[in-house]
Order: sequence, then C-alpha cells, then structure tokens
Amino acid sequence: MLCRTPRVGVPIRMLSVMAAVALMWAPLASAESPRTAGHSTQQVAMNHQLPGWAEQLKGQTIVEDTMSGKGERSAMVEQQHQRIMEHMNHDPQVQGVNTGMYNTQSMMHQYGAGGQDMLLVSDPRVEPVAMVGGGKCPATAPVKQYNVSAINVEITLNQWLDFYPGYMYVLDENLDKVRAEEATNKAAREKEGFDPGAIIPGVQAQWIQPLTIRANQGDCLKIKLTNKLEGGEEVSLHIHGSAMVVSATGAAATTTNSDTSVAKDKSGDFEWYIHPNTQEGVRQFHTFSNDRELTVMGMFGSFVVEPRGSSYWEALGSGEATPASSGWQVMIKNGTGPDFREFVLYYHEVGDEAFRPLNKKGDFLPQRDPLTDAYRPGGRAINYRSEPFGINNMHVQHEYFGFEDESMGYSSYTFGDPSPTIPRSYIGDPAKFRLVHGGSEVFHSHHPHGGTIRWPRSPRAIDDMNLWATSTNGPVKYPVIRAKTDRVDVEVIGPSEALDLETECGSGLCQQLAGDFLFHCHVAHHYVAGMWGYWRVYNTIQQGDLRNDVMPDLRELPDRKGRIKTPISSDKLIGQTVDWFGKQFTITDKGKSNWKGNPAVINIKDWVAMQLPTMGKPGHKDDEKGQTVSYDATVLDWTWNGNVAMSEKESEIDNPKYKSTHPGKRHPIMFEPMTGKVAWPHLTPHFGRRVMFSPNHVGAPWLEMIRRDANGEESVDQSLPGENGVWSLCPENAGRKHYNVHFVKMPIKIAKAQGKEPAVVDPNGLIYVLHEEEAAIRANDDLKYPLVVRGNIYDCLDWTLTSEWDDDDYTNFQSSKINTHWHFLQFDNQASDGVITGFSYEQSVRPFTMLEKKNPKGLPAPMNTVLTGAVKKGATSLSVKNAKQYHVGTLIMVGADNVKGNEISRIKAINGNTIVLTKGLKNDHPANDIITVEFVRQRFWVDADVGTVFWHDHAFGATTWPHGGFGTFIAEPVGSTYHDPKSGKEVRSGPIADIRTVEPVGHGVNNSFRELMVQVHDTVPHTVNVVTAGNPPGQPIEVALEAGKTVSFMMPEKIYMTPMPFLNGGTHTTGSGLNFRAGPIAQRLATNPDSSQIFNSSIHGDPYTPTLRAYVGDTMVFRLLHTLMNESMVWTLSGHTFLTERYAGDANRKNSIHIGIAERYDLVVPQAGGPRLQAGDYIHFNGRSSKFSEGGWGIIRVYDKEQADLKKLTSGFSTKNEIPKALPVCPADAPVKSFNVVALDYPSMKFNAKAPETIEVDFERKILMTNPDAKIYALEEDTAKVASGAQPMPLTLRVNVGDCVKVNLKNKMKESKASFSAIGLAFDPKESMGANVGNNQGDQTIAPGAERTYTYYADPFNGETTSLVWDWGNVMTNPRNGLFGAIVVGPKGAKYRDPKTGADLSTKNAWAADVILDHSMPGMENRPNYRDVALFFQDEDNIIGTSFMPYVQNVAGLTGVNYRSEPYKFREEQGCSLGKVFQPCKADKPEDPATPLIEAHAGDPVRIHILGVSNEQNGMFSVEKHEWPIEPFMRGADLISVVEFSGSETIDAFIPSAGGPYRQPGDYVYSNQRLPYSQSGQWGYVRVLPSGDQRLLPLHGTGAGMKSASVEQPVQVIPVAAR
Repeated sequence: MLCRTPRVGVPIRMLSVMAAVALMWAPLASAESPRTAGHSTQQVAMNHQLPGWAEQLKGQTIVEDTMSGKGERSAMVEQQHQRIMEHMNHDPQVQGVNTGMYNTQSMMHQYGAGGQDMLLVSDPRVEPVAMVGGGKCPATAPVKQYNVSAINVEITLNQWLDFYPGYMYVLDENLDKVRAEEATNKAAREKEGFDPGAIIPGVQAQWIQPLTIRANQGDCLKIKLTNKLEGGEEVSLHIHGSAMVVSATGAAATTTNSDTSVAKDKSGDFEWYIHPNTQEGVRQFHTFSNDRELTVMGMFGSFVVEPRGSSYWEALGSGEATPASSGWQVMIKNGTGPDFREFVLYYHEVGDEAFRPLNKKGDFLPQRDPLTDAYRPGGRAINYRSEPFGINNMHVQHEYFGFEDESMGYSSYTFGDPSPTIPRSYIGDPAKFRLVHGGSEVFHSHHPHGGTIRWPRSPRAIDDMNLWATSTNGPVKYPVIRAKTDRVDVEVIGPSEALDLETECGSGLCQQLAGDFLFHCHVAHHYVAGMWGYWRVYNTIQQGDLRNDVMPDLRELPDRKGRIKTPISSDKLIGQTVDWFGKQFTITDKGKSNWKGNPAVINIKDWVAMQLPTMGKPGHKDDEKGQTVSYDATVLDWTWNGNVAMSEKESEIDNPKYKSTHPGKRHPIMFEPMTGKVAWPHLTPHFGRRVMFSPNHVGAPWLEMIRRDANGEESVDQSLPGENGVWSLCPENAGRKHYNVHFVKMPIKIAKAQGKEPAVVDPNGLIYVLHEEEAAIRANDDLKYPLVVRGNIYDCLDWTLTSEWDDDDYTNFQSSKINTHWHFLQFDNQASDGVITGFSYEQSVRPFTMLEKKNPKGLPAPMNTVLTGAVKKGATSLSVKNAKQYHVGTLIMVGADNVKGNEISRIKAINGNTIVLTKGLKNDHPANDIITVEFVRQRFWVDADVGTVFWHDHAFGATTWPHGGFGTFIAEPVGSTYHDPKSGKEVRSGPIADIRTVEPVGHGVNNSFRELMVQVHDTVPHTVNVVTAGNPPGQPIEVALEAGKTVSFMMPEKIYMTPMPFLNGGTHTTGSGLNFRAGPIAQRLATNPDSSQIFNSSIHGDPYTPTLRAYVGDTMVFRLLHTLMNESMVWTLSGHTFLTERYAGDANRKNSIHIGIAERYDLVVPQAGGPRLQAGDYIHFNGRSSKFSEGGWGIIRVYDKEQADLKKLTSGFSTKNEIPKALPVCPADAPVKSFNVVALDYPSMKFNAKAPETIEVDFERKILMTNPDAKIYALEEDTAKVASGAQPMPLTLRVNVGDCVKVNLKNKMKESKASFSAIGLAFDPKESMGANVGNNQGDQTIAPGAERTYTYYADPFNGETTSLVWDWGNVMTNPRNGLFGAIVVGPKGAKYRDPKTGADLSTKNAWAADVILDHSMPGMENRPNYRDVALFFQDEDNIIGTSFMPYVQNVAGLTGVNYRSEPYKFREEQGCSLGKVFQPCKADKPEDPATPLIEAHAGDPVRIHILGVSNEQNGMFSVEKHEWPIEPFMRGADLISVVEFSGSETIDAFIPSAGGPYRQPGDYVYSNQRLPYSQSGQWGYVRVLPSGDQRLLPLHGTGAGMKSASVEQPVQVIPVAAR
C-alpha cells in the first residue's frame, strides 16, 4: 500500500494488525484465481463447483471486514457461505438450471450478505382478464426489425483490463464481432506488460457495449429475442413506456404475461406500433425475468424514438457514411429538422453493492480504493466502462514518480484519454444526449462540465425555440433569457429512468469553443470510482494523419459537410487573413504586430505565442522524468523550427493509455486555417505529469487569446470585454464584478450549544471566503457559511483563486490542492472549468502559504517565495529568497495574502535572487509579502436567467466537501442590487439577502424579494448519529465507529444515538444539515426529552441554520441546491407552495421536491404567509428520515408588524408599501368538510398476514413484516371496524378545491402525544400547523385522551394538490410507525365514489376512489372523470447504496406500501418459481399480492398520488408500459415512465390511459424500480380490465353517476386485497 493507506478507513494504531491479517488471508484471496488454477477465467466462471469465484470473494470479504474493524466476523462469513451453499443444493429450481457462474450469480452477489434472491419473471394473472390484439402494427407502417440475442460475455472495463463476467443484449449480426473482441481482451490479459487488448479510449468502434436500437415515429418496431444464456435463465426485454405486444397473440407484453419470458435456446417475437405522436426520445429496457440478477451485470439497453422520417448513420469512419444499425454514438439525418449527433450514455453499477470486478490477473478489485478512499472502484461505470482514479492511474504515477495527484484524475495530458465514453463532434454540430440509468441499485447524478452544457427540463414545452441548434453559425452571447421550462445542467437519474438532454447551442456550446467537456456522476465516490467521460469538440477535421488524438476517423454531419477544414502548421498561416466573425487579422513573418487595424497585422511569432503557455523547460530540466518530478506548471517545452511551432517532445513512459508513434520527438503544432486558432487538442499525453497553467493564467485562453494594453504589449490582465470581437467570452458593455477568493481552514461551528450539551464544531472546517472578508469571518462564528456570491444577468465575472490550506498528514495526505468548478454559465473550459479535463490546462492550486515542505511525502513543494525587503509602488525589481525556480515570461502574484495590495506581474529577467518585472508595481509591498505562481484566474459570462449556480472544489471534493468546501453563485435579475435585510446596506456575500429589482423572477412575479440560499447536504461527519438496528451481532458499537473514522470522514468523539432507533443497517447515519449548519434533534432531546417540543424556540432557541425573515405578503425566493455528496434528498416547506417550473403558470404547485446531488431549483413563493397571509413561524426541512433527525431543518419567520431590524422591501406587496392584513384561513362562503379522526395504537399491524414476522436478508438483518409499535389515524366511525381486525389503509381524506377542512382529532393512544398536520394546505401556523415551531405560542399537540380541531383551506391558488399528513407529537418515530395519511384535493365540485359499489366516499377514508366531475362547472366541460388512488411508500434501510461498510445488498427493516408488503423471499417460500415472482405462486389457488390492487377499465385516466411517508432513502416509482406527463397540466410537459420520490414528498402521476395508448387489458406491475426495494415488497398490480367489465363501474356514460349505499349494497372501504 502507498502513502495514503490511512485513507482506507482504519485507525493508524490498527495498521500493523490489519496488515498482518491481510497478509494471512492473501493466499485465500488469490490461490483459486483463474490464472493459478490453470484455467481461463471463462472456464473457471463456468465451473459447477465454483470454488475459485466463491473462495476469492470470501477471502476478499474477510480482508475488508478486518480492515473495517470486523475481523471477528470471519467465522460468521464462513457460516453464511455454508448456509447459502446448502440453500442452493436443496433448491430444485437452482439444480434444474444449467451449470456455471451464471446460475450461482445470486449467491455471488449475496456473498458476505447472506441469503439468495431468486428474481422475477411472469405469466398469467390471478384473475385472468381478456387480452385483445389492439396494439399490433398496421400493415402500412414501415418496419424496423431487430434480431436480438441475450448472451453471457466478459465485459472489460478499461485499458488496464479490469473486467467482470456479465451479460448483454446483442444484435445477431454483431455476435461474431462481440466474440472476437472478447477473445482479444482475454488474450491481452495473459500477456505481461501493458497491452490494452481491443479496448481503445472513448468506447469508439467497440462491439461490447449496451445495445442501443432506434425506430422512427410512425414505424413498426419488431424484436425477435433469442435466449443464448449459458446458465439456463429465462430472459425478457421490456421497454419502459412502450406499448409492446406479443406478436403471436396481440396481448400486452407485460411482466405478468408468460409469453414475454424467453426460455433457454428459445425465441420470442414482439412488436410496437410507434404512433406518429409518440414523444421523441429514449426509453430504457432491461429484463424483468431474473431482473436484478441479470440487469446489474449488463442486461440492459435502450430504444430511441427518432423524429419521423429520420435515418441513422455511422459517425466513425471516412468517405460516405454507412447506415448504423445500432450504437451509442450515431448521426441522425433528421426527417423534421437539422441533422444532429446523438449520444446515448448509460450510467450503471457493476453488480450489486456486494459484487467486485476483477483486475487483469483475476484478483478482485478492492471495495475501497486505498489511494482515494473511493467506494467500489471499477464498480461504477458508463456504457460498460470504468476509469477509477486510484487503483490504476495514480498507483502507477506513484510507482514512477513518487507522488500521486488526484486533481489530475481527469487529465488526458497526465493519464491519457479514458476508456469510458468520449462523444465526439465538430464545433457547431447540433447534438442530443440520451441519458439512461442501466442499473438497479442507486442514484446517479449526470453533470456535464463546460458552461452552457445545459438543456430544458421539458424540451417539448419549448419545441418552437429549437435551442439545441442555435449556435450552428457562431457564438450566441445573448440566448433566450428565460423560457417556460427551466434550464438544467444536472440530472439525477434512478434505476430504469431515461431522459433526453437537448444541449443548448450544440457542440462547442453557446460560446463556440473547441475543447474537452467532462461529464460524470456527481456522487463523489462514483466519479472517483470510474464513472466519467467527456465530450470532445474539434475545430479541425479528424481524418487519417490529420487526427489530433488516438481515436478513429470522424465524419461530418450530412447537412454540414465541408464546414470543417484541414489543419495546417503555423508557417502555412503566413500571408493568410483569418476571420473571427468580421474581426480580421493578416499574419506575417516580419515586423512588429499592429493590433489596432482591421485587418490587424500580426507577426506569426506573436500570433502563436499568445495561444500557448510560456515557452520553457519545467523545473529547468531536459529529461522527461525530471520535468515531471519538478511539478512545474508555469511553462511548456515547445519550440520554434523556423516559422513552424513545434510541440514538446513526445512521452517515452510505458503505460497502456498512450503509445506515441514518435517517442522522444517533436511534431508541428497545428492550426485551423480559417481562424488561425490552435487545433484542439494540441497537447499529447505525458504520463504522470502536471499539466501547465493556461497562457497568461487567463480564464478564456481559446476564446480570448488577444489581451493587449494600450501600447500593444501583452497585458498581465484578462482581456477587456469585447476585445476579441464576437468570439469574446464577455461581450462589450458587459457589467463587471471581481472576486478575490481564498480557500481557508478554520474551526466551524455547525450547531450551537444546547443547555449542557456542547456546540457541534468541525475543527477542520474548509471554506472559501472573499479575501476582504476573511479577517471578519475568522473572528465571528456566525459568518462562517459556505460562500454565496451574486451577480446579475449580463455581468462578466472575474474570479481569482488562491489557497491557504497547507499540506498535512490528516486532511490532505501532504497533497493539498483545490480549485473551483462552476456550473451553468458561459466560460472557456480550457481554463475556467476548475477541473483539468482531457487536454485542458491546470486549474487547481497548491497553497501559497507553504514556503517550505519538511515532509517528503505527497506532492512537491509549491513554487512560493517571499520578499526579502520592502518595495514601493512603481518598483520594477524584487529581491526574493528563491528566484531560480521561476521562468522569464511567466506571471507571478505579488502579495498573495495582502488584502489591498495583491497584484500580478510578468517576469522580464532573473538575476540571482532578483526578479526584474516588465512593468512597475501598482502597490507598496512590505518585506515577507508572499510571491507565488499558484493562482488561477477564471472568467464567467452570466448569459441567461439560470438562477442558482453551484460551484465547488473538484480537486479533492470527497475530502473538502464534508468540511464546507463548496459555494454558490446566484444569477439575479438584470440590474438588481443586493442588501442586508437588517441595515439595508449593499452586501457582497451571504446566504440571505434582499434583492431589489423590477425584473421577473417567476411566473407573475417581478418585484423585489427576500432570498434564502438553501444548501442541503449529506456526508457531514460531525452530525452523524449512532444506528443500532440491523447491525451485525457481536460488533461493539465503539469498534464500528472507530473503523468509520476515515480520513475523508473524520467523525467527532461525541456522537449522539439516533432519535430514530428504527433506522436499519450500518453503524451510523451519514450526517447532514443546511448551509453547513444543523439543529440536531438528539442534542435538543438531550436537553429536553419532550419530543413534541423539539422545534420550540422558547425552549431551545432558534436553530443555527439560517432563518429567513419576511413581512406578510413579501415575495420569498428559495434558491435550493444539493451541495454534497453521496445521496439524494428532499426539501419540504410548510404553509407555502411553489412551482418547480417557476415560469410555467400551468405547472403544479408543490410544497416539497426531491433533489439530488448538484441539482438546483429556484423556488418562488409569491407571498410570505401563504395565500391567506398568515403571520407566524413556519418550518422547512429535509424530509428524509435520518437527514431530518440530524438537524436538516430551519425556520421561516413571517411578521405582520414592522420590526426595527427588518427593512421593508422597496416594492412588491402593495403600492403604499403597507403590510397587508391577514385573510381568514377559510372564506366565509367556503364549503366546510369536517372529519372526526382518532389517533390509535395498532399493535397487531401486519404488513402481510400470511408472511412470517421477519424475513432474514443479509448480515442477519431482517425485513420486518409486523410492527408491534404501530399507530394509525382512523375516522372515528371506522374504529370498530379496525378493532375487529380488518387491515387498515392509511387515512386518505378527499376534499375539493375551495373547501374549508376541519379535522377534529382525538388522541386515543396510551402514551404518545399526537397532532394532525397537513402542511401542504393553507392554515394559520399559530393554530393548525400541528407542530410546535419557533416562537408560535401554545401547544398544537394533544396528550392522550385530549382532542383538538385543526382548520385548513384548500386554497384555489394551490390548485389540485395532495398534502401529506404527519403526526408531530413525536415526529421522530410516530410517522414511521404508521401515524401518517393524506388530504387529496380534487377538482372543484367533484364527487368521490366507490369504484365497485358506487357508494359516496366524499367523507370516508378512501385510498381509492372514482372522481366524478361536475361538467357544468367552467373549465370542466370536456375534462374526463378519472380513477384516483393514493400509494403510501415507507422504508428505513440506512446503509444500502451508501459508501459505508458493511456493503449490503438487500433492504431490511419495515418496507411497504399502504401498510402492506410482498417480499420476493416470501413468495419464493410460497412456491413461486425462479424468475416468476410476479405471477401466482400456486396455479390452483391464485392470490393477488398483499399490496394495494389498482383497478381500472382499459382507457380510463388513472391518477396515482405517490407519497413518501417515512423514507430513509429515495425511490423510483414506475408502472410498466405506461407514461404520464412530468407536470400533469403543463402543456408540452415531458412524458415519463419512472419518477423519483422521497420522504415528505407527494408525486402526482396522472396516467392518461390505463393499458397505454392502445388500451390493452392486463395486469401491469407498479413498483419501486430500485430493485432492492421491490425485492423487499414494494410492488403491486395495476389491473386493467376490458372496457365494460362489470367488476368495476364505468367512468363514463350509463352507470357513471353516484350510487347511494344501502343495506343490500354496503360501502366497502377496505380494498379487495385486504379482505
């Protein structure tokens, strides 16, 4: 192990013991490897005895358990191994499957995780319904036929030949090519040295890739699927959102239709008529037969619906394009618009969370990278490829040069081009990315770098704008400022999700830039583990010897042929006049350059020199290793040969990523002939070397290469706005803002003291500060927030970054380096992205405060020095301690820590320790002022209303983010000013500000507003809580916690027990808060144990999280951003609603929204106090269980009287500037609906009456099927029914828009206080929030035996919404135990009836109801009646998918839907056959699953409300073969088939037609597409009956009206599934 070994997560004092144990077990982990066993890997993989694979995995598990402090568990691991083997030996379904790796894959995934999951397939349903052939293709439709085989295949992850035995779909015509590629890779693994086999960078011309097939709108898609799997598993191919049918029968190709499962060596034929109106875009497909087993190992792909009349062409190659039958990277000759490049990116896991790929020698990859601490290196992939930073690249870098540099992990200059996808195009090409989640386990967060790689959230909503094709003829400096749908630059995707990203402006973006544009999963552990690639945009033709890199020839788009030119060497530019969109330059080989004419006359030497880094030898060394070890990034060793600019010498270092055709030699640097700009990329790989800073340390070297002073000399400053003509990043007349930013280390208070409980302090806080504010921040804990800065639309931002974070042994491993990566804005990513992507320049900095380095470990000392004497303003020479390290012509920063005097100068000469400058200093400088080259200048153009812009460290993110190393920029409306709410003075930074403006900020809102930056986050070690449920037995909590203190996750000594003891798995939560602050619940309970008073400020004081204060009626804007780092979240606001599409007036209003890493929303609340203008304190919070309990909550304080320390807004709530009066909560004429509700203990709660009380899954963790602590809400009239043993449904009350809702609650529980809180409606927070929050007086909870009335208004302003109902008498545990419900707000005047009996449900508890509209009401004339159901999802697994040991595979704890669950394991025990879990387990006694059964007639609209009622992790709701709009009522909203949901959130999935567009009857599976959760019981049926089937009343026509309940026809509230 190398110098970063402590980062593995083991205390230093345990290293010697750990090493001994690791050595002891090493033979076990390798002795049975394929190579030493004398067999090929494939032969061993197919060995029926399976010792090699199982024993290797067992050994690796033991080693890593030892490293995590679980060494004593080896015996238990052995016991689990034996138990699994015995289970398999006695399982006739396993024995009936053919031999080999693939029939025991389940055991392999579970190893060290106990038990086995035999997964799903399907056929007939419990109560068969007729299937008709309504979805078959018309005879006139053009046919696209694909013959697909499902096969076993060894998937090679990278050029280092890491691999795993997996599965894939392949076109039959390509099967031989797949086998040839597989054989080449296998043969390369047998060779010594670096042979990459068939793997070339970027997944270019590779046959082993996820299958991507296409057809057009109006086509008939036909698929013949053949099962060639060697293990005998059944397989299927289900396209999400499709209307696929079985060709032979015309029946819907549902999971429950046995004809969709294809047995070994058999075939199945399927078809889909793609209606001409079908939405363009991508749909994911995977197998539902043995779904998780096969999907996680590669059995997935995608289908793309292309525009009508399109054809598909191979992008790679020379000459005329050839048709493309499949592939992730093709050219689309568009039948309805401009041609475009299409790139399909698959984010996926490699195996489940217990699986490990192998290296080329057949040894398992570690679960944690010893160099980077990344979780599952090689286990996070894109398109079957993974490029982990540490185990390969950095490991060899250390071996060669003695250091490793994580900041260069993405650099092609340092490590060569990566193996994952590199989409390639030419500047100006329109491009569309299709984003697919191919896995089944965890969330991924797709984020492309480069600025303006952004896209509309719902592209169909602005189809007429065609933003994806607006830069085909040059830069766009002023794009559409705002649109109905918001711009997005991060998409968090969950399993089975697929999205269409129509990149604004196309290739080269709006700024028209050649370069490498990184994309990756924003989960820190995922990108470091290998989940990344980049988009390469060229400005010269890539054909034959004219290519600039190692990848194949690239064709031009069909309708853009001839636009891209052949590159030329610099001497060929002489005599040419080049043109930059009207700004011309004539290039000569003689005379002084004249920059002022048009054309300007420029000497070739000046023309080239301004485009390249300063000429020089790094470290003043001649040899390659010497230059690399010097770590000198100030110069590039290029040279002149006459008038030909020549590159640095080619690398001679041996590695698999790049082998030069002329090692040790130079070659001409090439240029684009029409513009004279250097051809991208101009650098080539030099393994292990730090890339150089950009020319002149400027932020836009390619876009703004001209930067001259008044005398025509090269300036030391950035270019003036407009100086480079149309190609300028910042146009002429741009507004200007300058920020000088330092990265500093200091203690940060996260939570203030509570009584005797001490404050929570991170002693190693790491934050960015404005240099002029640094001293004040260091002196005042209350100012220590992650930095928030602001600028206006049409501002040019100049950003100078330096670091004061010195090398140390415990936070940065003697390798301190940081940067700032910005999202969203226009910039030149060659120098302002912050990340060194591809062949971009150095954009990270070492600390300027380090003047010497005593510890030889880590990175070399930075090139810093100090003045040996004071110098005056105007001086041109400096005496310093060490001048010889610098180079003539380079820039230095003088006075780096001098607040008023830091400046940048150019070195003219070096004489001993005297530096001569080209110009006199602008400031006085004292002795010991610091001089450094370690500074970065970035530049950004705020070109549109993008709102919240995330920026953060991207050099060491997994280490710096948990300590505060992130920030935010907010793009405010044009002409805005920013003010302190207390004083009214203008401010430069801070999370809270008053924004004075008259410009729009949201739909119907254009006035000044109160602004709160809400930064939600996880992975904050100082707010973690101890978890005890579901832990491995015999594991002392102290040992587990000690092992959890990794360098990247340094937990404090004092850790509270979680106030949510049900959280299951792992030893601790992962920490959270808001704005790097928290109000920890456990800390408050330690002070006062009354759980009903947790949020009461009169007892505890306000939380340390920022409090937004406003007057009633003020506009409030919440800038919501998920800043770090591994998990998806949710944010919930009480008493107020917002539009997630802030400019779309027809979008749904919400009070809660899930949010993933680096996603952001700009949420506009038009009036503080809500639509009824109610003053008081309102809570906002992260509704994920552990995140809420860790302290992720805050207060919104709304006043109705003027406060001395709160200035009024300059405009907004009234022309008189008066505070408006409150409206009554309910208008006098509002219809009143009253409900008598009781809160009850319900200790007999069973989630499945026939299942055992617990079902063991892994590490002796259990799925809970009963809950003796259960509590429920029930209508008082139903208490007798509940007491009789009827399984209850969660309380679901139905009201109409405009109703006044009164709930009288009686607390009949024995011990707990209770309340009723419907925070998504309008209410008075001082009376009916149901929670005791802030300074609100009185007690809104009630003791056992008491009762209280709560009043809410279904305000028409909020529309048809659904409010989650929670108890806040003990919100930490009662909602988990069942004290939750919903108020569903339906259309005004609607009636609610029982779908079977017709009984009136308007005042009943009804999870399912028909909504019968009053068509006489305005707006309802043509709106159809619909079926309406509410599904309540809950879970509590704390560990699965997180980056902490133990690495579990299964979900444990209480997991269900509507107090019901149907785990796969239970169904296996009931006799369900392998792969047919969704079908009846006993053909002679068919039974529906215990979960809710949704029923509708074919063609009925079905509205499903998905509620996250108590959720520790986010889920993915899906209904197979159905699509619905992401916004139910927004014109042009994207259609989706899978949607993310989270705790405290409600989702509105309004399916327009049950059975899909062709109204196909059948049983369709709804489920959580995070398959571990589906396995644990979260799935059920949507039963689509034929039209007219009498099991349901019709929605329309005769019989559609209400019926009255009678003695003969009693109301049946309890559903069929619960009888």
